[in-house]
Amino acid sequence: MAAVIDEHIPNGRRAQENLRGVPMKHYDLLREGIFVFVVVAIVAIVLAAVYGSPDYPTITAQSVANDQPIAFLKTTTGILLGNDLSAVSGYGPPYTKDPSAAQHLGPIAPANWLGVTRPIDPAQAFVLGPLGRVAKINWLYAAPLKEFKAASAAQQQTWLTNYDKALDKATVSGGQVQVPPGDYGPVAPLMTAMLSLGQSGMLEGALAAEQGGSYYPYSFDFTRQLLYFANASPYMDTATHLVQQGNPQWGIVHETGRYPGAWWLAPYQFLYEIPQIADQDSADLLVVAIMTAFFALILFLPLIPLLNRLPHLLKVYRLIWWDWYRDHAGNVPKRGG
Repeated sequence: MAAVIDEHIPNGRRAQENLRGVPMKHYDLLREGIFVFVVVAIVAIVLAAVYGSPDYPTITAQSVANDQPIAFLKTTTGILLGNDLSAVSGYGPPYTKDPSAAQHLGPIAPANWLGVTRPIDPAQAFVLGPLGRVAKINWLYAAPLKEFKAASAAQQQTWLTNYDKALDKATVSGGQVQVPPGDYGPVAPLMTAMLSLGQSGMLEGALAAEQGGSYYPYSFDFTRQLLYFANASPYMDTATHLVQQGNPQWGIVHETGRYPGAWWLAPYQFLYEIPQIADQDSADLLVVAIMTAFFALILFLPLIPLLNRLPHLLKVYRLIWWDWYRDHAGNVPKRGG
């Protein structure tokens, strides 16, 4: 009996030799592609018309400084205190020289391989540098900045700690933060300068200039702008409100709110939902290692003994090509057992 309909075999001697005896079925790839595109386009248009599209305004330093001035100053004071609110202090490479802070699996620590490629001193890059630019155009802030820099580290910490505690009792009036009287040294006027810089919308530009952005007409590197509030309440509270926290909201597979987003990242997010993985200090590296091993397994599956026989044992292909096997199953020859 004929094992295959020859007109289904592509023209060419090599194709005829390689495919003769192989069960084949006519398949129009172009038609199927157009059909899928049209169906997906219709579904997307209908859903967009009925439900709209997520459009949450970008969170900027200006919006935080105007809407949450106390949170803005808490973040800024915390950066000078070095309490990790900037997501840089204690992070290690590529930002700071602390190899022990890098995520690792045993002796393997990929972040340490390249070392510090983007050196950032949080206090200088995020606060003192921008303040220095403000002081050049507003001499009222030059003296407090000079006094702060001249003070000892212990004295700076005392002023900052006192001001940070005072913010817990602060009030807002006319967009300005009022703190109870206390020993804050030059910190109070400096924080007023930072708040004014944020409310004016110029903080992002000052941060970009600190990393060399002033030498170009446009800046495409927003690393420092994003790191400023990375671990602070404005970003975290907004992420929670928009259902974009990682655990337990499955945030990386969402757009803002409940809109579907990067569904293909679900396997990664699933691993973060496992406490034994999520609670690890090197959870990110562990998840990447697991997914890399998984994709390597898929890539080399045809070469792995026993596993490469799974398609023949499971026979899923018969479900996919069920109509062909319905009509031609009797003509299929036995191949390799």
